[in-house]
Amino acid sequence: MKRYKCTVAYVGADYEGWQSQKNKRTVQEKIEEAISVITQEKTNIVASGRTDAGVSARGQVFHFDTEREMAVRKWMYAINGKLPKDIHIVDMEEAFETFHARYCVKMKQYDYRINLGQYDVFTKDIAYQCPYALDVEKMKEASKYFIGKHDFTSFNATSLEEKQDQVRTVKEISFSMEGNILKITFLGKGFLRYMVRMMTGQLIEAGRGRILPEDIKSMMDKKSKTASLKNAPPQGLTLQKVSYFEIVALSDQCMIREYLEDDEGYCDLSDHYIITTRNTQEPLGEMILDEEYAKIRVDDPMNHAMVKELIPQIHKWMEYRHKQREIVWEESWK
Repeated sequence: MKRYKCTVAYVGADYEGWQSQKNKRTVQEKIEEAISVITQEKTNIVASGRTDAGVSARGQVFHFDTEREMAVRKWMYAINGKLPKDIHIVDMEEAFETFHARYCVKMKQYDYRINLGQYDVFTKDIAYQCPYALDVEKMKEASKYFIGKHDFTSFNATSLEEKQDQVRTVKEISFSMEGNILKITFLGKGFLRYMVRMMTGQLIEAGRGRILPEDIKSMMDKKSKTASLKNAPPQGLTLQKVSYFEIVALSDQCMIREYLEDDEGYCDLSDHYIITTRNTQEPLGEMILDEEYAKIRVDDPMNHAMVKELIPQIHKWMEYRHKQREIVWEESWK
């Protein structure tokens, strides 16, 4: 069984979103149909996340598993040959078995485009055709209240019953002009349903002078689903890019993975990997690669047996990465 990671672009205008729905035309449905024709069996795909009806993507990522043996380039040609013209696989690669399109996401980039000029039939499906004059400086000022770690209950449509924890971190919001198109770029590890569109909706309100930039904080503090009812049109939103961290090995209890910026003792060296618990991501130790060895350190001896169970996967990962190294277990770090 092989796992493939695919990057797909699509225009969302003619689809009821990404996720398969009964009696509705969706992007996931069309891709699964195309792959299933090739594999000659029902093949499910897993994406980095959903996009809503009318929302487009340049860099949506999904994975699928199959026993069908074929070169990556032939896979791409075969899948694209069976897809509608508004869906296209732009990149594909074989992935290690621990890769997961949803659970290994490091960062997502969404771009929201607003046409500030005359109505343009050529961009109507990928940019909001804004009929109002906007003060971009006011929008920039308002955007600062979204940056950082906040409770975004007021700025998304996911119910509290479905997801009680609605704290998210927006790493960056930036603005740029592309001719008459104002592009607002949002960076974050994850976004809740309608979150980017609801933030954009209030940025537009600030740009129109209908709210003050500081009103964003008041809405945020209310933590209420009725605090912000503005939802920018879906046509302007594009999932631009998804980046991933690497998982070396994992079990139900723990994992070895690439360091992330929020990790305690963060290290940006490519040969350093952190060992954590599976669910809470509590640090347990570290794995360091050098020219001959994979050195494993576990802080608490009580966790040795749990981590040692990962050694067969580590060997498999090193073989996959063409890293022939001996594994050395260090009882204490020197």
